[in-house]
Amino acid sequence: MKKIFLLVLLLAVSETAFGSGTASDVQLIAANNFTAEEIVVNGKKGDVLQRVTGRESEVLNPSQMSVYKAINLMPSLSQQSVDPYGLADIVNYHESFRFRGVEATAGGVPATTVNVEGLPVTGRPGGGATIYDLENFSNISIYSGVMPAYAGLGMADVGGKINMDIRRPEDKFDLQLKEGVGSHDFRRTFVRIDTGLLPGDIKGFVSFSDASADKWKGEGDSKRKNVMGGVTKQFGDNVKLETFVTYSKGTIHAYMPFTYSQISNLDYVYSADYGTDPKKYNYYDYNKNEFEDWMVMANLEIKTGEHSALSIKPYYWSDNGYYMETITLANSQNRIRRWDIDHDLKGILAEYKTTAASTDLDMGYLYHTQSRPGPPSSWKNYKVDSNGNLVFDQWTLLSNDSSHELQTLFIEGKHRFGDFQIEGGLKYVIYSLPSVITYNTAGIGNVSYYDALATNPAVVAASSAPDAKTFRRLFPDITLSRILNDNVTFFASYGENYVTHVDIYPYYIQQLSYFTSKGITFQQLWDKKVMEISKNFEIGVKAKGNNWSIIPIFYYTKHDNKQAVLYDDALGAYYPMNNAEADGYGFEVEGEYKPLKNLKCYGSFSWNKFCFSQDINSDASGNSVIRVKGTQVPDAPEFLAKGMISYTIGDFTITPIVRYTSVRYGDVLHQEKVDGATLFDLDFTWSRSMFGFKNVDCSLSFLNIFDKKYISLISTSDYKTLKTSYLPGVPFTVMATVAFHY
Repeated sequence: MKKIFLLVLLLAVSETAFGSGTASDVQLIAANNFTAEEIVVNGKKGDVLQRVTGRESEVLNPSQMSVYKAINLMPSLSQQSVDPYGLADIVNYHESFRFRGVEATAGGVPATTVNVEGLPVTGRPGGGATIYDLENFSNISIYSGVMPAYAGLGMADVGGKINMDIRRPEDKFDLQLKEGVGSHDFRRTFVRIDTGLLPGDIKGFVSFSDASADKWKGEGDSKRKNVMGGVTKQFGDNVKLETFVTYSKGTIHAYMPFTYSQISNLDYVYSADYGTDPKKYNYYDYNKNEFEDWMVMANLEIKTGEHSALSIKPYYWSDNGYYMETITLANSQNRIRRWDIDHDLKGILAEYKTTAASTDLDMGYLYHTQSRPGPPSSWKNYKVDSNGNLVFDQWTLLSNDSSHELQTLFIEGKHRFGDFQIEGGLKYVIYSLPSVITYNTAGIGNVSYYDALATNPAVVAASSAPDAKTFRRLFPDITLSRILNDNVTFFASYGENYVTHVDIYPYYIQQLSYFTSKGITFQQLWDKKVMEISKNFEIGVKAKGNNWSIIPIFYYTKHDNKQAVLYDDALGAYYPMNNAEADGYGFEVEGEYKPLKNLKCYGSFSWNKFCFSQDINSDASGNSVIRVKGTQVPDAPEFLAKGMISYTIGDFTITPIVRYTSVRYGDVLHQEKVDGATLFDLDFTWSRSMFGFKNVDCSLSFLNIFDKKYISLISTSDYKTLKTSYLPGVPFTVMATVAFHY
C-alpha cells in the first residue's frame, strides 16, 4: 500500500503548472449526468432527471470554498451560516447541515457528509471539510434517504451523502484566472492551468488559491491557502491512470456563541464578540483553530470488455492541527482548552462495472482505516495569568492512538423490462470501533501528545476499553420505477442507512465521578454500543413538459437505536445510548420552469418532520420523563422554501434568490424558540468573449440584501435539553469577482 501511495504522489508532483476556475454554469439535476466544463449538482431521485441551469455554485457560494453553500437550494437540505464565505461555519466541531431534519454528523460521528470520487477522504473533527476549491470539481451528487449500495461509502451514511467528482485535465491548454474581493476585507485569488494533451498521452493541471477575510464583527480573521494538482496517463485504449493531490492550510478565528437569553436582543448578538484583552479568558485569539491537510488519491481504470471496467482507487488523507476555545468548568472557573489533532486515514476501493443479461452491475470492495479522533485522544487546559500569558494547568484527557476500521462489500444492479425498471443492491458493512485506553496524567507537563505517551503513564482501567467493538450488518436498497411515457415516471424506493456515535467517551470522562460511584467501567458502555439504523421509504413521480419539470416525493423513515440520554436499568445509570426510536416523514418537491429562452426559474419546498416516537426516561423512578414523543428535534426546521430566477439580457444575467426557513428550537422540549427567517440574495453577471480570452466574467453578488438579523447556527443535539448555544446569521455582504478564461 505504501508503494502505491508513493507512486501516486510522485506522479502528481511531476506536473508543475498553476490554474484557476471560471464563473461556470451550474446545473441542479436529479440524476447522474455531468458535463466537463460546468459544475453539475445532482440529486438521486428514483433515477429520473430534473434540471435547473444557472450560475448556482457561484451565486450561492461566491467564495467557491463551501460545498454546503453550493447545494443549499435543493429540497430538504438545511444549511446555516455565520460566515458569508463558508470557512467559519463550524458548530460543535462540524458543519451545520441536515438532510430531511437529520444531522448526519452529530454525536461525535468521525465522518463527514462529503465524499470525493466516491471515497471517504475527509473526517471529523478537523480541518478537512473546506480543503477543496469548487472550481476543480465538475459534479456534485446529493443522496438523501434511499441511496444505491455504491454511494455513501464510509463510516456513516445516515440521512444522506454528498459526492464530488474532480474536474479532469482539459485536452487543450487552458488558463483560468479569478480575483475576488468583498465585504470585511475579503480577498481571493484563484489560478488554474491545464497543460493540454502532452506527448505520451499525459494531461495535467495544477491550481492555487489564496483567500482571507476579516470576521464581520469582533477581532480575528480566516486565512486559507490551497494547492491541487492532477495528472492522467492513457496506456493504449484500455488502461488509464489518474492521480490527484490536494494541500490546504487554514487558520480560522471562531465567532462567539450566545445563550438563549442573550439572543433575545439581536442587536446585541450582531455586535458582541470575543474581546481584545489577552488577560481575559474571552480573548479572541484564544478561540481559533488551525489545520494543515494533505489528500492524495489515484484511479487505475482498466477496460475489460466493451461494457465492463475495473477501477482501483487507493487514497490517503492527513490532518494536523488544533482547536483552542474558552470553556467553563463545573466549578464555574474558566480555562482555555487546546485539543491537538494529528490523524490520518487511508484505504482502497476496488470497483467492477459490467453488463450481463441486459442488467447493469456495479460491485466492489472498500477497505478503510481512520485514526482518532473522534473520540478525542487528548485535551489540555491552560490558565491566563495577569500578564496575558497562557500557563499550562493540566491534562484533562490522554488516551491511546487507535483507529477505526471499515470493510464494505457491495453490489448494485439495474434492469429495465418493458415500462418498468428495477434497481437494487446490497451493502455488507464490517465496522470496528477503536480501542480506547485512558492514561493517568498526573505529573505530565506541557508536552506534546506523543511526548506525553512516551512518559509511559499508568493505565486507568476503569476508563478504558481495550477490547474493540465490531459491527456486522447487511444493508439493502431497491427502487422500482414505472415509466408511463417519455414525460412521466413513477417510482418507489426502500433502503437502509447507518451511523455509529462515539461521544460516549468524552461524556464518560466528564462524568467520571458519577460512573465511578456506580462502579461502571467504560468498557461496559463501549460494549453496549449499537449502530443507529434508518429504514427509508420513498414514493414519487417525475413529470416534465417542453419547458417545465417537477418532482414531488413523499417519504417515511424509521430510526432504530437512535442515540439519546436514557436511563439504563441494567447498569442503573443514564448516559448517551442507542436505545431510542424516532420517525421522520414529509414531503418535498422541486420544479423548473422556462417560460422564455432567456428566463429560467427553479424552486423547491420541503415539509420535514423528524421526532422521537417515545418519551425519554432519565432516571429509575420514572419521574424524570422528557415528553418528546412527536416533537420536532432541535435545530430542524419543519418547512423550507427556496427559489431562484435567472434572467439574461444580452451579456447581462440577473439572478435573485430567496430562501425561507421556518421556526426552529434550541432544545427538545421546545422552550427555546428561534424565529424563522426569509433571506434574499441578488447576483449580477456580465459575460462575453474579449481581449483574446474565450470568456471574461464579471460578477457582483449581494448576500442578505435587506440585512435581516436572525439566528443561524444552533449548537445542540437531538436529545440535549441544556447548554445550547447560538450564533447569528450572515449580515449584508457584497462580493465582486472577475474571471478570465483563456
